[in-house]
Amino acid sequence: MSTDDVLRTIELGTVEVALERDGAGTPATSSPHPYLHPVRTLGRTVLTAHHPADHDWHCGVGVAIPDVDGVNCWGGPTYVRGEGYVWRDDHGRADVLRAEHLPAPRGGGTVQELAWRGPDHTVVLHEDRTLAWRVVDSGWELTWSSSFRAPGNDIVHLGSPGSNGRVGAGYGGFSWRFAECADVVVRTADAQGEEAVHGSVAPWVEWSAVFEGAPATVRLEALDHRDPWFVRVAEYPAIGSALAWREPALVRPGVPFVRSFRATITDGAVLPGNTLDR
Repeated sequence: MSTDDVLRTIELGTVEVALERDGAGTPATSSPHPYLHPVRTLGRTVLTAHHPADHDWHCGVGVAIPDVDGVNCWGGPTYVRGEGYVWRDDHGRADVLRAEHLPAPRGGGTVQELAWRGPDHTVVLHEDRTLAWRVVDSGWELTWSSSFRAPGNDIVHLGSPGSNGRVGAGYGGFSWRFAECADVVVRTADAQGEEAVHGSVAPWVEWSAVFEGAPATVRLEALDHRDPWFVRVAEYPAIGSALAWREPALVRPGVPFVRSFRATITDGAVLPGNTLDR
């Protein structure tokens, strides 16, 4: 069982809506990194899982990357072109070096500096991360922005199984592993269902489901990019943004590589058959 320490308790009013954990107690083969778990609605419904039996390296809400110049910063086996998934001693980690907590109207925020490291602890990527949260009319809102920087004068390649040859498996970047749920409706403005939404490019993706008897909805918006959405429903419940769907993303020296998202977390679910626009 993970013994990850709590970095920050996120509260809105009297409700603890999320805990930020450092990942320090996560096994090395699951590529330790900070993440949010549990994430709750204002009605206190838990929406995240962490270290599930099917994929120990899936941790709540966070950012993980399967291939950072050959370092597995996702966890689990590494996808190798022509070989499939192979267990290797190539697991990295991401550590919070500095954090500043910021007050905000009806919410709060934090600014963090992270170092992504290889198995030998060499820094392979820098990240400046900003989180902000606030109450909104429909529930509460989480904004997440990750700005990546190359540690030296060389281009850093951010890859995935998709960019390494596994078709349709370009996962990596911002990810949300949901708690066990039923009656899932996953959609964008013009598509619905796992097959239609997976790999699609749309301004937002929405996940509605019933969690331990309580319906809830998460709408995830891409704020500054148009990466494809990664979706799993039948195998396990998760959504994410695929920053290296078919080709590696490049972090060039002196040029920040930014990915920002806004999640709106609401009590109540979209019923199957409802119209796709809201």
